[in-house]
Amino acid sequence: MNAAMIARVLWLRRVLRGRERWNRPQLQEHQRRQLARLRHHATARSPFYQRFHQGLENAPLAELPVLTKATLLDHFDEVTTDPALRLDDLEAYLAGLAGDERYAGRYWVSSTSGSSGRKAIIPSDAHEWAMILASYARANQWAGINAGPLHRVRMAVVSSTAPWHQSARVAATLRSPFIDSHRLNAAAPPAQTVARLNELQPQVLVGYASMLGMLAEEQLAGRLQITPQAVNSASEPLTAEGRALTQRAWQVPPFDVYAATETGGIAAECERHTGMHLFEDLVLPEVVDADGRPVPPGGSGERLLVTVLFSRTLPLIRYELTDRVRLATEPCPCGRPFRLLAAVEGRTDQLLQLPGRDGARRPVHPVVFHRALELVDAAGWQVRQDPDGLTVLVASPGPAFDAPAVQRAVAAGLADAQVAPLTIRVEVVDAIPAGAAGKRPLIVALPAGMPAPVI
Repeated sequence: MNAAMIARVLWLRRVLRGRERWNRPQLQEHQRRQLARLRHHATARSPFYQRFHQGLENAPLAELPVLTKATLLDHFDEVTTDPALRLDDLEAYLAGLAGDERYAGRYWVSSTSGSSGRKAIIPSDAHEWAMILASYARANQWAGINAGPLHRVRMAVVSSTAPWHQSARVAATLRSPFIDSHRLNAAAPPAQTVARLNELQPQVLVGYASMLGMLAEEQLAGRLQITPQAVNSASEPLTAEGRALTQRAWQVPPFDVYAATETGGIAAECERHTGMHLFEDLVLPEVVDADGRPVPPGGSGERLLVTVLFSRTLPLIRYELTDRVRLATEPCPCGRPFRLLAAVEGRTDQLLQLPGRDGARRPVHPVVFHRALELVDAAGWQVRQDPDGLTVLVASPGPAFDAPAVQRAVAAGLADAQVAPLTIRVEVVDAIPAGAAGKRPLIVALPAGMPAPVI
């Protein structure tokens, strides 16, 4: 990382620490000012927003239209405020990306994996990229990760190594003498990952929640032998069972982090572990139901709308993330002014649509499968939706594994959820297969457009 970017990120991190001492009215005034600047910039510089927000210049945020990923990509060339940025050119640039080179010598460009459909492509200028880096530095600092000239930290990140993935771009930019960072491919065979971690002996371990669960099982089995001082979970929901397993393996509580390619850091746990503080000085979050109505604290929303206050190159105002999240009903006793997320429950578009006993399609939340499968003696599990039913993959089960019992437990959970009887297969595999970004999701729904199982 060059000296100018180091200085910029360190300065922004100091700014963010100051905001953490604000009271709620100070935070709300900051949000009001930054939102006004963002909206003015978007309507002045983006042809798309000139039409999208026409006649709504003085309307409150909640009355503005929602920006979906499909709309963003369909109108990308007009959403961007730099006429030189074209979606086709950025896609070609990402296809040839190998290191930390910037597009046109100016923009860091990241992309989602496209696991839920089309890939979102996000260009960031120097200030936006530094703000994203500072948001991750905030999460690391809250987790007790403090690197500096007198404290060099060895970090292992088990994630995607695809150069277009934001975590890989962050790592490429953050190369410094203070952090000895090593990226391991989450899609690699587990034995290979275990051997490399044993060699590295990282002080900090960062990974997908599903990957941390698998590694915790390896640690408890004695094959993995590391002693990290901090463990960060990201990119997937961290379940209560996964949290307990991770703490049992390494005797440290994991810190949960919530982020997205489009936003950078969205929320993270502090030392109290009472929930994840929303980074409300950077991103305005709105938890809404399927009809776009606000969901009060304690209730689970069907979507999260985010307004990225520092976005200028590609303004994101009420941008839709298909994540089910739940706001906490009580504030954190740490005194920070930010509201808490009680849970990130998963992506709405990964809910399984299964036939109900009444003949109607019924959305089935992943918690149904967690209850049935979390106590199975195995290195991991995954539920995959098939055109004619479900397949439950169980990785490297123990000697007491009982496939019919697993089948009965899943069937019972579905019956309690008022799902009609359907075919359930249980398959034993060596390891849960990884997707494009190396993630091993617990639930894999049918691709969009394919009919759900029939009775």
